[in-house]
Amino acid sequence: MVDFITEVQDELRKDDYNRWLRRYGPYLAGLIVAVILATGYLEWRKANVASQARAMSVAYDDAASIAQTDVDGAIQAFDALADVAPSGYAGLSHMRAANLEAERGARMEAVRHLDAAAAIFEQPRHVQLAKLKAAYLLSAEGRQADAQARLSGLTEKGAPYEFLARELVGYSALADGDEAQAKTQFTYLATIPGVPGGVAERAQQTLSLLDAEAAAAAEEAVEAVEDDAATEVASEDGDMSDE
Repeated sequence: MVDFITEVQDELRKDDYNRWLRRYGPYLAGLIVAVILATGYLEWRKANVASQARAMSVAYDDAASIAQTDVDGAIQAFDALADVAPSGYAGLSHMRAANLEAERGARMEAVRHLDAAAAIFEQPRHVQLAKLKAAYLLSAEGRQADAQARLSGLTEKGAPYEFLARELVGYSALADGDEAQAKTQFTYLATIPGVPGGVAERAQQTLSLLDAEAAAAAEEAVEAVEDDAATEVASEDGDMSDE
């Protein structure tokens, strides 16, 4: 009797299972197929990205090797790579082309490449490095306003190149005749903690030079006033002797 009941219960469980399978089986099968397809796609995409990265790396190395004998050809190769490469390699290609242009004295062409790199890069640190390099070149060309525009945002506290950017703002201000702005930047760099030693030392030296120049200018002004006064006294003495 017990065996009979057990068999009946087993049959009932099988019937419940078959009904569940008929009802939900197609959905379960579809889910399994979807998981398999998604996994396959992700693996294919991963392999494809890795393959593209290898191809970009080879193309970048090829362009770099061309630079040893043909600068124009290398720049063209980097330009072509920047047009098709992902953002990282595209930005690096523009940066390398900018270096080649700067080395042969074509600073504004170098700036063009650096601006393109800043527009392509996704990492803020890379964007700011491209802008800082462009600002250096523009300042060297005497285009201080354009240099200052590239430095916007780079001098914020905690920015990756804050101290170098502030230093360049100071020298650019000096070149533009804005001594007050220059002193503000150099005083900041010479006094706050955490500034790299070289930057802090240059800031202090520049402040000392500015103070020395101011003292010399003041001394010259005093001497000029004394000379004028002496001349006037001599003139008065002459007038009195004539009387």
